[in-house]
Order: sequence, then structure tokens, then C-alpha cells
Amino acid sequence: MDSKELGSRVTGWLLGLGGNLLLAALIFFVGWQLAKLAAHLTRKAVKRGYADPLVAGFVGSLVRAMVITVTAVSAVAQLQINITSLVAALGAAGLTASFALQGSLSNFVSGVQIIFTKPFKQGDYLAFGTYEGTVKRIEILYTVLATFDNKQVIVPNSKITGDVVVNYSTNGTRRLDLSYGVSYRADLQKAKTLLAGLAQKDPRVLEDPPPLVAVGELKDSSVTLVMKLWCRQEQYWELYFAMQEAVKLAFDKEGIEIPYPQLDVHRRDQ
Repeated sequence: MDSKELGSRVTGWLLGLGGNLLLAALIFFVGWQLAKLAAHLTRKAVKRGYADPLVAGFVGSLVRAMVITVTAVSAVAQLQINITSLVAALGAAGLTASFALQGSLSNFVSGVQIIFTKPFKQGDYLAFGTYEGTVKRIEILYTVLATFDNKQVIVPNSKITGDVVVNYSTNGTRRLDLSYGVSYRADLQKAKTLLAGLAQKDPRVLEDPPPLVAVGELKDSSVTLVMKLWCRQEQYWELYFAMQEAVKLAFDKEGIEIPYPQLDVHRRDQ
């Protein structure tokens, strides 16, 4: 074979490879777009069936993953790679891959568990470990929360199913626990009456269960008064901040001192 014929064959092979690569890239791009479209249509179809939006999001992400998998296999086939041999090779490496992917598999199984057991729904306010926030959506591997200050927290599903989760939204109401230190010289009954009046005037405070105002603790520098108020879950934080300001203004107006930590030192002459 002379150099001219060899060069012609190499050029033809490169052109064929380039064409296959271009077509494979096109297949993957189109498949990626179809995956997003399929996920969107799936979510809409599931929501139309009056299912939990959390289920719709999970199913949509699952459909998207399946379409992308099929697309990837089709793109590899376009490169004229023997799929049977590739599958066999992957099967031989399955044990190693299972160790590498055991975290992902655990998150997927945990996602399915969350969908079927329904310990929470979209919009619920959760707390577990050091995380706290509102459930936005659940994907096949993770759940997305939005914190009170609007940060996005992405939590692996296995962490949720493997930990103690507090759902503040299940019962619709939540108790607000507040405490205030007043001076030992202050009129306790007057201070308690002021706190009870503030709770009674705020429409966010529920009448049942009734508000509780009591002496909670006798500390070194102050007497602690506690308030336990019930409110709607979604009004928890606005009531918290409003009550803190109202109590400070009321105590200042009535001359009720909120003392700083202090230490009395007695001098004894020798």
C-alpha cells in the first residue's frame, strides 16, 4: 500500500469519525432537550391528577434521568462502539461501581421511601440536625430546602430518612416560647399583666390553647418571666419579632427594668 492510498484511507477514517462524533453530539444535545421537555410534561400530567407536587417533581426528575440514559446509549452506539461488549465490561466492573455509587443508590431509595411514606409535603417547614427550612422540591437524589433567610439547602435524601425530622407544619400551629428578665425590684404582677395584655391584643396569638405568662426562673441578676403563645405556623417569625419589640417598648414605658448581668461585691474591713 503506497503512501497516497494510506493517506486516503486515514482521511476517510477521520472524516467518518468526525461525522460520527458530530452526530453523536447532536443526538445527545437533542436528547438532553427532550429530557427536560419530558420532565416538564410529566410534572404537569402528574399535577393534573391532583397528586402532591412533591411526587410530581420526583417523577419528573426520574423521567428526565431515564431519557438522558437512553440518549447516552444512543450516542455511544453512533460512535460504532459495540454496545454488547460495553455492557459486558460494565457488568464486570459492576461490583466496583456499586461501591462507588452506593451513596447515590441509597439516596434514590430514600427518595422513593419519602414519596411513598409522605412524612412531609411541599411547603412544610422542617428541622433536622443543623438544617432548617421550607421544602421546595424533591429530586431523585436530594431534597431542596429554602431557609428563613432564603438560602438554598440541598440535602441528600438518605440524610432525611436516616435522621430525626421535626415537621413544624403538620398540625398547622406552633408554640412560641419567649422569656424576659426583669429586675428583682420590679413589680412582678405588673410585668405579668403587661405581657398578658400584649398577647391578648395581638390577633396572631390564638385563644386556644390560651397564652401562658408565668415566673420561669430566679437567676443571679434577674427574675425570668416566660410567655408561651400559640400561633399559625406561617406567622411564627413575624409574631416573634413583633412581640420582642412590643415587650421592650412596654417595659420602658412602665419603668420595668431589664437588668444587665451584675455581681454584688461586699467589702469587709479588717
